[in-house]
Amino acid sequence: MRYSRYLTAAMTVAALVVNVPAATAQPQQQPAEPPQEASRIGSAIDEAIKGLDAIPRFKKLSAQQKKMLVEFVTGNTLFVLTHEIGHGVIGEMDLPIVGRDEDAADSFSINMAIKMNTKMSERVLEAQIKGLMFSTKRDKKEGEKPAFYDEHSLDPQRAYTIVCYMYGSDPQKYKQLATDTKLPEERRESCVVDYKNQAWSWDELLKAHLRTPDQPKVDIKITYGDSKKYAMEGQVLRRMGLFEALAEHLADRYVWPKPFAIEAKECGEANAHWRQRVLTLCYELAGDFADLFHAYWRTLPRKYREAH
Repeated sequence: MRYSRYLTAAMTVAALVVNVPAATAQPQQQPAEPPQEASRIGSAIDEAIKGLDAIPRFKKLSAQQKKMLVEFVTGNTLFVLTHEIGHGVIGEMDLPIVGRDEDAADSFSINMAIKMNTKMSERVLEAQIKGLMFSTKRDKKEGEKPAFYDEHSLDPQRAYTIVCYMYGSDPQKYKQLATDTKLPEERRESCVVDYKNQAWSWDELLKAHLRTPDQPKVDIKITYGDSKKYAMEGQVLRRMGLFEALAEHLADRYVWPKPFAIEAKECGEANAHWRQRVLTLCYELAGDFADLFHAYWRTLPRKYREAH
């Protein structure tokens, strides 16, 4: 599955690209990330920003634009990782899923981010909404036709699902997001029901697989493949500790039937997948997200062209 072609559709919800960052426009009380983790992530982001100076097409971006780019890539990468973990959870824990597997993996990822309820998890969802819309714009520009037969929902549908679940989880908090993305009033009411249903469903499905303090934690092997071409990507991933943080959360929260691995490597394509108990993130995917942002960030209104 190539995420730059994750889904294809006409740009029917341009308003999403226009005002996505408004989800954080109103003051909200949110738990902050642990100081040590926030410091590590911040340091890695600064390192990635400096590294962009070595890439000609990014060198002329302002410091603010470079930070936006790195946040966009980080957010989309995290969503992809949790989406693939969703596939792993469903398969390894033999969970019954009514509907398409890809939609279920999306639902798992969105639900996980919403329940974390941190500034970073919110930015992950915002970045994914923008990523889906930018990808749609690129597909339209390149003449890609919507694949209505695909196993995935269409990009605008996926984007609106994120908006819908966010609004449904806290209508007051995400009222501005719903307004800016033109989510109809009648749909907002059903979004509250939709979110409660999917959140309850995941709680019920995973209840039997939650780890208790007396149960051992699963062994999750983490590896970073060597790559001369993507040396910077590999270094930033190591410094940021995304794999380690994700592995710690998954091992602490769930009882897994067998050990598994998380790896980053050069694949020859922009991709990510869960296969045979291995979650693989291709270094090329970060570059693809960066190109996507660089090509379409200017479509955002001026007041929203800023990093958090």
